[in-house]
Amino acid sequence: MAIIRKKPTTLPALWPNAGIEKSYRKALIKLLNQISDEVNQVLVTEFRKRAAQEKAQMAMDGIVDWVAHIVDFLASKWSDRLAPEIAEAFVSKTVTNYESLLKTHMRKAGFTVRFQITPYQREALQATIENNVGEIKSFASQYLERVQKQVWQCVTSGYDLSGLATELEKNYDISKRRAELIARDQGAKAHAVIECAKRQELGITKAIWLHSHRSKKPRQSHLQANGKVFEVSKGMYLDGEWVQPGMLINCRCGSKSIIDGIGQ
Repeated sequence: MAIIRKKPTTLPALWPNAGIEKSYRKALIKLLNQISDEVNQVLVTEFRKRAAQEKAQMAMDGIVDWVAHIVDFLASKWSDRLAPEIAEAFVSKTVTNYESLLKTHMRKAGFTVRFQITPYQREALQATIENNVGEIKSFASQYLERVQKQVWQCVTSGYDLSGLATELEKNYDISKRRAELIARDQGAKAHAVIECAKRQELGITKAIWLHSHRSKKPRQSHLQANGKVFEVSKGMYLDGEWVQPGMLINCRCGSKSIIDGIGQ
């Protein structure tokens, strides 16, 4: 029986889920709020008492050691415990959402698929979780490092407690904005990793790069790549490196899978 090669099928692009990104952002801000509350309750309140009682006698090195101890305690209590929980929930939701959408589009195109976790996928997902854990811990530790510096600056400026309160508020706002960036960035990266793994599982070797056109200052190379075909295993060669859509920071590009059709 003769084998007839059909025209390749192009599936619709699958984009990172906005709801999952929002949920991830809320989890980061909740973590920030928990740490911030303890900073105010444990560190700032106690510091105010010490500053009022021992303003003239407090040794600088004693303050530094005490603040460092509190910061380490808070980092361990919150980010070390919650980071894996937040990351695993985020990646799990991303996988479930992607598989559901892909199955729907494959079915509409006349294909039936059953997903299995291959060793490659398992490694890719574990790496994604570990990367998320690292980002979350970094998010928390950077906030606490700034708290530590702000307390120290308060001491060296003559216990300006009003100034400390202002700086802590600015610090919180900085971290809150960073939570939004991390959620958007990690949402795109996790989506890209899962998409690449699923394509390789299904034997999809080519895709079409799509620029999102949502950035005010787009990468020109990504804009020029719009509509071009690339190999899934490599990505697109842009600006001297092989990249997948959505993998670089602030990259919102996506892609459409190309399925080579073979019939009889």
